[in-house]
Amino acid sequence: MASATARAAETARRAGPREWFGLAVLAMGALVIAIDTSVVLLALPSIAVELGADASQQLWIVDAYGFALAGLLVAFGGLADRLGRRRMAVFGAATIAIASAVAAFAPSPDVLIAARALTGVGAAALTPSLYGLLTGMFRDGRQRSVALGIFMTCLVGGMIVGPLVGGMALSSFWWGSVFLIAVPVMALVVAMLPFVSDGEVNGDGAAQANPHRRGIDLVSVPLSLLAVLPIVFGLKESARVGIQWVAVVSTVLGVCFLVAFVRRQKRLADDPHREPLLDLSMFHRRGFSLVLVSLFLMTMLTGPLMMLNTQYFQLVAGADVLAAGLYTVPAAVVGLAGFVVAPLAARRIRPGFVISAGLALTVVGLLVMTQISPASGPWPLILGFSLVSFGAAPLPTLGTNLIIGSVPLENASSAASTSETSGQLGYALGIAVLGSIVTAVYRLQMTSPSEGSTAQHGIAAESLAGAVDIAVSTGDDVLRAASAAAYCSGVQASALIAAVIMAILAVVTAVRLRHIDRFER
Repeated sequence: MASATARAAETARRAGPREWFGLAVLAMGALVIAIDTSVVLLALPSIAVELGADASQQLWIVDAYGFALAGLLVAFGGLADRLGRRRMAVFGAATIAIASAVAAFAPSPDVLIAARALTGVGAAALTPSLYGLLTGMFRDGRQRSVALGIFMTCLVGGMIVGPLVGGMALSSFWWGSVFLIAVPVMALVVAMLPFVSDGEVNGDGAAQANPHRRGIDLVSVPLSLLAVLPIVFGLKESARVGIQWVAVVSTVLGVCFLVAFVRRQKRLADDPHREPLLDLSMFHRRGFSLVLVSLFLMTMLTGPLMMLNTQYFQLVAGADVLAAGLYTVPAAVVGLAGFVVAPLAARRIRPGFVISAGLALTVVGLLVMTQISPASGPWPLILGFSLVSFGAAPLPTLGTNLIIGSVPLENASSAASTSETSGQLGYALGIAVLGSIVTAVYRLQMTSPSEGSTAQHGIAAESLAGAVDIAVSTGDDVLRAASAAAYCSGVQASALIAAVIMAILAVVTAVRLRHIDRFER
């Protein structure tokens, strides 16, 4: 009798056709978010010409979206759990559609910057809501891991097809067409969300596991924004102009607000009237903090590599834009395969071991990347980063499953927002750290050009792009060879440092996550 009851309960937890239909809607939203992120850089040169955007405005056109997204993820994740995930998802998708339409017809750079920031607000509302809805629909751990794999495949797939779709739009229409891509799709998502199962009985996606939830602490919302935004800004400024007082002050200010935010959440845990925006008790759950730190470190160490690779393809190997883009396709395709394979492997092998094996494979890929040189051609980067992409897939797929599966359903969106925020911070820090390593090694190894002025040497020693420009204009092959060798040395150093840290992380995850059998509540 007990066995029959257990089987009936298990069957009730398993997703049906309506849930898989809902996944298609959620994945559609994720796909558009990814495409929207990748097409901006493609359209930036046309925007600069048509709208007359200066260098500072171009920077903000790119960064306004990321700042708003990173700063609001924690706040909107907590609000989605309390106000309703479906409701917050509708708000996010509608905001993206409206902001994208405004961006497409922006008459000036300032209007476009504001529209991009508003798009980031919509993405911050939509992203944790999608994860929360997915968690409610797929209560079975194994089904949820497969659903997450499909969901993340769409995220990566959007980054792959984004440049292709954007290039087609730019070749036939004006620069604003790349932003219009999101409008009809997000409108369709808004129309279909009411028919998506949320896994709950209240109909709006807000969890009912605790019907006596306390009120929302409104002070925590702006406090979370003030905690994250200055840190992201400081890290981006450090990557752009080096460690200067503006970046340091901004980062320190953010850390101070972060301490204040954490202290307030601790006090609110015992408040009878208001509850914390972020439940800090989930950081004490088995594996939660470890996966969060692992995601942060992996994003920090592997995320910026694509940028470094692209610079090699174009400035060292001499590839044009199309060829450089084609060089990135193998790693992208292999990464997509990793998102599909990881959940299937976790059905037979403990997830902790799958994650650890993937991290070990990234170490191999990073070591292959250390073999890069001007004479080797791009193949060490293509092969190495393909191994990194495949090996990195299990951690975000299975790790996110652990994060949202190890907390009560009522906190699923909040938990997902911490994961996304760690990725945003990790990438920003990675650009600053790995970029600084490459720059430091490059400047250390650059030798004086055979010809040219001291001013030219200063420009050449400052960056690879500057050295290539001077070498091409003066015909100085010695300078070009020296700058290429120096840049490769920087990439080798950054890949080696990343490999050492990832090797340690692989061992730690194998030991600390070895007891986890299935990622379920």
